[in-house]
Amino acid sequence: MRAWRSILNLLLKLVLALLAIAISVAAFRFGVLALIAYRMAPESALIAVLRPIGTIGSALLGYWLFVKLYERRPASELALRPLPMIVAALFGGVLILVTILPLFAMGYYELQHYRGFAGVPRVMAYIFFAALLEELVFRGVIFRLLEQHSGTVRALLIQSAIFGGLHLFNSDATTMTILSVSLLGVFWTMIFVYSRNLWVVTCNHAAWNTVIFLSGIPLSGTQEWRTSAPFESGYEGPVLLTGGGFGPEDSIINVLFMALAFSGMMVFARRNKLIVRGRERGVEPSVSTTPSCRSDA
Repeated sequence: MRAWRSILNLLLKLVLALLAIAISVAAFRFGVLALIAYRMAPESALIAVLRPIGTIGSALLGYWLFVKLYERRPASELALRPLPMIVAALFGGVLILVTILPLFAMGYYELQHYRGFAGVPRVMAYIFFAALLEELVFRGVIFRLLEQHSGTVRALLIQSAIFGGLHLFNSDATTMTILSVSLLGVFWTMIFVYSRNLWVVTCNHAAWNTVIFLSGIPLSGTQEWRTSAPFESGYEGPVLLTGGGFGPEDSIINVLFMALAFSGMMVFARRNKLIVRGRERGVEPSVSTTPSCRSDA
């Protein structure tokens, strides 16, 4: 009975946190934004700018309200930490190049045309907003609350499996996608475990996606942004190597490298006592409820 009560309490927290975000976004999209659109042309330049900025801002507000009013603690994971954010962004960009550059060098990816950077800022902004929203939901809500209940390792596996499974709905996803994106989920979760900061992991995530976009190769099955990339690139060869229409994340090179990176990160995390146990085992996971202020993540 006690175990069931603990599980129900966890589910309640998850639902309330996700509802707080969803209601806040809905209030903006169907309230504030609709009112502004009513006063001017619905497809005006101002609306086009306000829609993504207001959506992510309202999502952050909903999360902050949940943390402040329900968990009754400071939302320290939302604190801006410029130096770790810059380091994380550089780290994310370099890591995906480990997969992309060899594929260009071997001729599986081929640079075909240079377009220019006219459409790049708009797409990069959307990439950052999308990464922030994903991190807010998957690392800020799902992983963090699961970690409080079941500990770091179990939460890591469950949340990453959900993250990978949902990407099966992307275009050109394959069975490899479950493994590749789940490993990415594990990787970004470990960055959150190190930093306890959503901006840090968002910068890494966004930089990773931005480098793929800039190269002109498909990003997680997304083809529409390729026309705005500064370079037009083609891919040819075994899907196991190129990742096919899903992109380099599905390449076996990336999968093997991510598995290796995760192994090293887990060893480092255990040695530095960053892996915590959940309440169900009788240990309060103070690391997850009071995020670390480390600035070297």
